[in-house]
Amino acid sequence: MMTLMFPGQGAQHKGMGSAVFSQFPEQMRQAQEILGYDLAAVCAEGGPKLNDTAYTQPALYTVSALMHMDLVRRSGIRADYVIGHSLGEYNAMLAAGVIDFATGLALVQKRGELMARQNGKGGMFAVLDPDRAVLDGVAAELGGDFSIANDNAPNQVVCAGGTAALEAASRQITARQGGKVVPLKVSGAFHTQHMAAAADEFRAFCAQQSYRKPAMPVMSNQSAQPHDGADWPARLSAHLTHPVRWRQSLAYLAAQGPMLFQEVGPGAVLTGLAKANLQS
Repeated sequence: MMTLMFPGQGAQHKGMGSAVFSQFPEQMRQAQEILGYDLAAVCAEGGPKLNDTAYTQPALYTVSALMHMDLVRRSGIRADYVIGHSLGEYNAMLAAGVIDFATGLALVQKRGELMARQNGKGGMFAVLDPDRAVLDGVAAELGGDFSIANDNAPNQVVCAGGTAALEAASRQITARQGGKVVPLKVSGAFHTQHMAAAADEFRAFCAQQSYRKPAMPVMSNQSAQPHDGADWPARLSAHLTHPVRWRQSLAYLAAQGPMLFQEVGPGAVLTGLAKANLQS
């Protein structure tokens, strides 16, 4: 069996997509029409604009989508399961036929805009080789303003929260030898209750779109199980305020039988996380 994995925010880099943009003129025409700007130019220039959440999400979605289309066209590959990390879940939905390219791009454009509005209201940091008991204790002490946002692998979690809570958590985790704290270059507390206002507005937007039955199971970051296909607007909006359970999702997939994991999109972050999870 095979699982295709699609990366999330953080995988973007200058020059991404240059090998596929010219191969898919119709999708690039749709992107220009929906976004109102030259996406290929944003990717070629890189810099602060590409790293702005409002631009990152449409850019990364589009590049991963075109890379998947190119892979299918060249190899005829068909996955048994699809999974995406955070933003990548929209590419998984596209690969499974739940949405078409244009619908997915409209969704991630709105998602990126809403999440970007939360800039400056919090942040995130990774904890390498975490002592989970220490993290749980710190989270309990700081209350709901600090939590695990991405449970990526046994050796990596990502935490998020308000600025003051993050600073306090970083000091406590370091003092208690709870792992190595690595600040991330994001200005919002994604996948936490800090995204609640964005989630409410996003749900209304999602309800205006059309969804189809998936051609293969699409893994849910929230439940670490395949999506049940019911009420996509509720699922997609809740995704903003709930953690990415990547470690648990890969454990579910590995339990289905011999599984090949292939990453589709810029970079190889998910390949590394798959190795860390499957070797644990």
